[in-house]
Amino acid sequence: MFNAMAIELQGLIDGMHELLDDERRSLEKGIRRQAAQLSARRQQLAEIEADRLRMKPGREAKLRRRTHQNVTSLARLGSKLRKVEGRLAANVPGICFGTRRLFRQQHHLDLAGFGSREAWQSEWQASRSHQVFFVGSKDETGGNQLCQLQKASGDTYALKIRVPDRLLSPGDDKYLVVDSVTFGYDREALDAALKAGTALSWRLRRDERGWRAFVSFNHQPAQKITLDVAHGAVGIDFNVDHLVVTETDTFGNLLRTRRFPLLREDASSGQRNAVLSDALKEAVVWAKEARKPVVAKDLDFTAKKKAIAQLSPKGARMLSGLLYAKYRQLLEAKCFRAGVELIRIDPAYTSTIGAVKYASRRGWSVHAAAAGVIARREQKLTERLPRPNTAVRVPVRGGHHALELPARKSRESRVAAWRGVHAAYRGVMRERWLAARSGLPHRSAKGTFGRGDNAAPLSRDNRLPCEDSLHEQICAR
Repeated sequence: MFNAMAIELQGLIDGMHELLDDERRSLEKGIRRQAAQLSARRQQLAEIEADRLRMKPGREAKLRRRTHQNVTSLARLGSKLRKVEGRLAANVPGICFGTRRLFRQQHHLDLAGFGSREAWQSEWQASRSHQVFFVGSKDETGGNQLCQLQKASGDTYALKIRVPDRLLSPGDDKYLVVDSVTFGYDREALDAALKAGTALSWRLRRDERGWRAFVSFNHQPAQKITLDVAHGAVGIDFNVDHLVVTETDTFGNLLRTRRFPLLREDASSGQRNAVLSDALKEAVVWAKEARKPVVAKDLDFTAKKKAIAQLSPKGARMLSGLLYAKYRQLLEAKCFRAGVELIRIDPAYTSTIGAVKYASRRGWSVHAAAAGVIARREQKLTERLPRPNTAVRVPVRGGHHALELPARKSRESRVAAWRGVHAAYRGVMRERWLAARSGLPHRSAKGTFGRGDNAAPLSRDNRLPCEDSLHEQICAR
């Protein structure tokens, strides 16, 4: 029992050290940024005082206000950094069992809704003692010395827990037996672990629904059933509101695709995780039946989520709603259990390549084509660029647009060339977004603005309607 408590406490201490190290690096970066801004603004103010720089009164007042904000921000960040460094220097960097919020409520009992200190203390003790952990050992019966599971009739089990001597009264049995224990899934793997004598670690947790038992053990890997990636692959493109799966054959041809809708940030985390798990399950079953490995993006949004305050409200909601860590965890587990090989690749410019080369040709979305490009990349198939200084049809905002490919420099690598195409494609998408915001007429998929008799063709660069022949129709709209 002591070993279990020591292991759990050491894990909490190590995790807290990692979080504090991460917070310290973030604070140091913020201090450097604020110091650079303060130095530049103070230099501008010095030039104004020396009459070497003139500025409108409103802008000068704004500059002085921003300078003061930099000073206060530096002081606040410095105070936070000193506290973090103090916690890192301590042997135990501040861990509170029962939550700090509930601990502070003892000083404001009336405001927190407690009638007396005894009521708060009862809630505090209940919050601090809601779970117990038993570390497993393969040398013990049932894989654990203190908590052992035994098979009963049907799909039920009996859980036998060793009660500490301090909690026993004279005449009490030293074992607590809980009958009719059931597990919702993975019963076959649990039965195999019991027969093999695998170490089983148990966590008993109490919540508003009662006590629940969680068991963890090393899951035996399933036998690999997928063929080599040279025979084809199944690419997955993960987005905020949907998941796209595309299959390729031996030659890299895009065979079929499927879109799985996901829930967005307006749903609860449990609902979103359940829908994501179901979608990944179907994708892995697809790959298992086709006997082809799964190829996915290798991304890390940790740095972006730290700078989420610098994004727009829409961008912040989208990034916050992207369950990439959960998606990665579920995908690895499902492929591991199904015997499907999982391969991760660098996803650079996959969406641009899909939009330029495959989306319009196949009549698919950009994400479906990108999933196919992801699968092709692991097959070591190159993506040749279309001829430079030509226009290709690309999907943009529900329609299509003619993208002028930039000129390619001599001896330029393929990656650098696709980087230029990516910049041009992003520019076209931004143009169409600005056009939609400014209220320009709707552009159809046929390369025209408007519909019906009032449809006007585009100019040569596909940016504005022709003014020489149909100027009157456009003005009439």
